[in-house]
Amino acid sequence: MRLPNVIRRISAGTRHAPQRVMRGVQRFTDLRAWQACTVYKKAIYRLIERGMYGNDWKRRGQLEESVAGPPDHIAEGFGRFNPPDFARFTVMARASLMESQSQLHDPVDKRYITEETRLQLDALAGAALEEVTGLMEYLQSPETLRNARRARERRIASRPERLAKRAPRSEPRTPNHEQRTANSEARTPNTEPGTEPEHEQSTENPEE
Repeated sequence: MRLPNVIRRISAGTRHAPQRVMRGVQRFTDLRAWQACTVYKKAIYRLIERGMYGNDWKRRGQLEESVAGPPDHIAEGFGRFNPPDFARFTVMARASLMESQSQLHDPVDKRYITEETRLQLDALAGAALEEVTGLMEYLQSPETLRNARRARERRIASRPERLAKRAPRSEPRTPNHEQRTANSEARTPNTEPGTEPEHEQSTENPEE
């Protein structure tokens, strides 16, 4: 069983693209490690859809779980906003990738796929491992830890100013405002509930 052509093109682009760890990253989907893991996951899913495992639901579920884990680990680590925590999730992503590589030997032994197909999938897993390892090493570097500490210190120092900007502003009461309020109350007739203001009776007789 051969990999679809679209998967071959994606994998080639992943392997030969330049290494960029956090440059221009705004969300976890911008991370090259997440993208490479997702390419590998989709390749596995497509082969499973084409009947790679047949009715072997147990092994199919094991492989699906191991390839679905790395992108999720990277996304969760990115959301921690803490390099040591993020690095810990990249370690888990690496472990899941290697687990899936081992699981691909079993379908070869059972003649579900050929050795050629396994090697193509293994190349995708290797590209993902390379990206995840680069991200892990970046997160564990002293420079990254120093930058994270400085950013945290800046956030703490600017917290009072940010809170002051969020506080609602109340309009001060001026003497003119108080005078206008008093005049308005003086012009309002003081009537009790259930009564109507008295009107002067007209001295002219109505026309008959």
